[in-house]
Amino acid sequence: MGAEAALLRESLLSELDLNLLLTFAVLYRECSVSKAARCLRLGQPAVSNALARLRLYFNDPLFKRGYRRMNPTAKATRIAEAIFPALQGVQEALRCAGSTCAPQR
Repeated sequence: MGAEAALLRESLLSELDLNLLLTFAVLYRECSVSKAARCLRLGQPAVSNALARLRLYFNDPLFKRGYRRMNPTAKATRIAEAIFPALQGVQEALRCAGSTCAPQR
């Protein structure tokens, strides 16, 4: 655990509200602000605001409006490829917190 903890860069992580990463992941999966809002149990304006903040942070539109869906940009796809495994790891750690379950591979 020591080596992993040493690699943590708090200054970089503190620049972004990490809850936005969950919003990004659900937006990417659902390709819709309305559907993402329902999944997250948030209002559509809250998800739209989160998307605006993500766009500023990543300096990219992330999603472009298409017919009945939002299409991810190439940058959004690269971000998603990194974010999904990380969020799954956090989810697994939270699921196993306080128990003796073995990590899923």
